[in-house]
Amino acid sequence: MLLLIVLLGLLWGFSAWRRPSLSVAWLCALLPTYLIRTHFGPFPTTLLEIFWVATLVGTTIKCGIKPWREGIEKLHAWWIPVGLWLLASGIAVAVAPDHLAAIGLWRAYILEPILYVILLAGMLQTDADRRRVLEAFLASLAVVTVWAIVQFVTGKFIPHPWDTTIATRRATGPFPYPNALSLFAAPLGALFFAVAFFKQKKWLEPRLAWAGFGFTVICIVLAKSVGAFVGLSSAIGLALLITKKTRWWTMGVIALAIAGLFAVPVTRTKIISTFSFHEWSGKVRTIIWSETWNMLKDTSTPLGVGRPIFGAGLGAYPDVIKPYHAATYIEIFQYPHDIVLNLWSEMGLLGIIAFLWICVAWIKGAKKERWMILPLIAIVVHGLVDVPYFKNDLAMLFWILAALATLPPLEQKAKS
Repeated sequence: MLLLIVLLGLLWGFSAWRRPSLSVAWLCALLPTYLIRTHFGPFPTTLLEIFWVATLVGTTIKCGIKPWREGIEKLHAWWIPVGLWLLASGIAVAVAPDHLAAIGLWRAYILEPILYVILLAGMLQTDADRRRVLEAFLASLAVVTVWAIVQFVTGKFIPHPWDTTIATRRATGPFPYPNALSLFAAPLGALFFAVAFFKQKKWLEPRLAWAGFGFTVICIVLAKSVGAFVGLSSAIGLALLITKKTRWWTMGVIALAIAGLFAVPVTRTKIISTFSFHEWSGKVRTIIWSETWNMLKDTSTPLGVGRPIFGAGLGAYPDVIKPYHAATYIEIFQYPHDIVLNLWSEMGLLGIIAFLWICVAWIKGAKKERWMILPLIAIVVHGLVDVPYFKNDLAMLFWILAALATLPPLEQKAKS
């Protein structure tokens, strides 16, 4: 396996040297390859990381430091929030009980996405370059959608406990659990919907964008993810409400839909139980949120006010939460499944401040392409009940979308 991964990395590095713009853009299609893991001696790595290294090395050999310099210049609005993000993550590594594990997570969730988007921004010179990025996302989404469809129809290749009868079955795609599929798909669905709805042909042909949106809907339906549905619906609803032509009929449809759903006892009961967290998944979340809050407010730690200020440390939540885990009939999760608690636990209060600043920079940077805030809406709303950042593919996806939203206008001509 290691030999095959190295060979694939070398081939991709050669491709990056021959066609740097194409390879940098199409790395976006390979985000799910983080699932293929291996080791170089004692050091763990993933196929995505190998492709990342090969892309950076091959492109730099061919193009030198020019794309790096241009990328930093194009992303000048990110300097302060990214600096604060790096500072918060550095403190989180120092606070974590297992420094080596924390450094590995810092590399995957912080360093690699930031370096990649700098290079990506430097290599995106024309609308054709940017279209390659969206085409790469479309291809990746198509693959995971077909994978999910095969799983759901056949009932095969679905991890336990989601491999049940078709009535309760949940597809996962290539990922280990259903929400990982919807977390990957929802922001892309918001992006493709925005491109299609606002007819941004310079980004992607509308018919292809609608196809990408359709793939996302299929993934969310087959994964049966309420959080992703609400997140994507929030983004779509915002797009329809800020558009004059659709504003009033959208408000009317929403009002009629709410009235109709609450008029039927079965749907009314289901909606109330879901959004009041009375169903099992909701109850589990309220329990882990309560335990996480007890951990974060505890000042009786060796650092005194360390927990409220610094959180648990990067990657330390499963170990640090143990003394506060009273509901032993529930497993200890990797994260507390809420975007604020996730950030607070992993990167402390400074991490929350940095993330908020990043979101503000995203929104301000998208003034000329205001529809590019829709992926951010999908991420944040879904993140209220899940973990939309702390995973290899999601961290990369977040920063790619943020960079695309804030890049200065590109040339319309295609490269020769």
